[in-house]
Amino acid sequence: MGIFGIGFVCTFAALLVMALVKHPRYGMYAYLAAFYVHPPSRWWGAVLPNFRWALLAGAVTLIAVWKMPKNAQQPSWISTTPGKLLVAFTVVVWIQNAWALDPEKNLEFSVLFTKYIILFYVIYRICGTREEVQKLLLVHVAGCFYLGYLAFNEGSSGRLEGVGGPGIDEANALGMQLATAVVCGAMTVLVERRWRLLAFVVVAMAFVLNGIVLTGSRGAFLSLICGGFCLIVLKPPEHTKLFWSLAALAAVLFLMVANQSFWSRIGTMGAAVDDSREMDTSAESRFVVAEAQVRMALSYPHGTGHRGTASLSRQYLEEKYLSRLSNGERGERSSHNSFLSAWVEEGIPGAAIFIMFLAWCYRAIHQLKLRYAQGRTALERGNLASIAAALTVVFVAGLFVDYIQAEVQIWFIGMLAALLVMGDAPTQETAKAKPANSRLARRPGVPSSRLPTGRR
Repeated sequence: MGIFGIGFVCTFAALLVMALVKHPRYGMYAYLAAFYVHPPSRWWGAVLPNFRWALLAGAVTLIAVWKMPKNAQQPSWISTTPGKLLVAFTVVVWIQNAWALDPEKNLEFSVLFTKYIILFYVIYRICGTREEVQKLLLVHVAGCFYLGYLAFNEGSSGRLEGVGGPGIDEANALGMQLATAVVCGAMTVLVERRWRLLAFVVVAMAFVLNGIVLTGSRGAFLSLICGGFCLIVLKPPEHTKLFWSLAALAAVLFLMVANQSFWSRIGTMGAAVDDSREMDTSAESRFVVAEAQVRMALSYPHGTGHRGTASLSRQYLEEKYLSRLSNGERGERSSHNSFLSAWVEEGIPGAAIFIMFLAWCYRAIHQLKLRYAQGRTALERGNLASIAAALTVVFVAGLFVDYIQAEVQIWFIGMLAALLVMGDAPTQETAKAKPANSRLARRPGVPSSRLPTGRR
């Protein structure tokens, strides 16, 4: 079996046992280990049992969560806005199996989002404290560190492909995944004071940034910049000087690992707004596909089902924009925009739910930002900044590539939902003041401006 295979199996089994006897978090760590390591994609995984590692870890974690004592201060997951929206979107997708243009793909998509409902529930329940959120963010960084290490050893002269597991084995998806880890690692370095953990995250960031460069993903690069702006807005104010010092260090590190091939691809982004420069075929085709998708959406207001854009691409696009099959025949062209995918493939209901998801994320982040301005710890603010920046990365990258089924966004939406209800829980200070505040609230004619924020 080899030392790598034995190490993975022993660690995986130990985490599942700990999930059942100690805390469900360990089951989630096993799930993330299966997601990032993904034995079937590694040379040493060929001799391992043909298990569905992630499914096994998810099932054990779900059982452990059911056994977990209920947190009286945490509302039911289905009462949360993202929980309701996720269920609504999944119901729409299942209904579309009746008329989907690609029934097989739409059925797979329906099953996937049913799993995402369970995943959201598990993450929401596990992340009952800010410490649990921070631990999950660190495991995410560690997983991307592993992918960055694999990318470093790959030594590919072209764009990096096939390093990650399912869903992140393509260069753009891998770049986006790594970019979410960069913003999380940046906040960890800012608020963490354990020097061993700091050293680990700093080393991890070097490999992760190098991995982004090797993917050559323009969308990942731009999304990372936007995620950085989000960190500037939400960073703990007491660490402003340290933040800018670390940002300068990260910029220098990125410039050191960026190669000429990477900057050549990044330079083509300017062609979209500068007529004096020629767009490459990939950049030009995105505009053409987007225009075609608008026409598709208007023709199919009820949606086409998953992968409907690809199914209709031969009717709406010129042959030069279509892919070529191995036998030389013309193929199809997939979507390159998450919102347009939701609009075309899930119809008006899908587009509406997508927009409501974005609106909820913005409102939740803004609400927590205001709440955390009143005496919360740097760790809490750091968690919020990490999650908000990571969601920004996914959204901005989704303007250039279809990430409608990217799993990482479910992780961060679940953590954000947990943070929001965590913020509603009374602190020690508000608990002490509760009797007086309650009497004040019962007095008729008291203006709402005199009531505590949490009781309006």
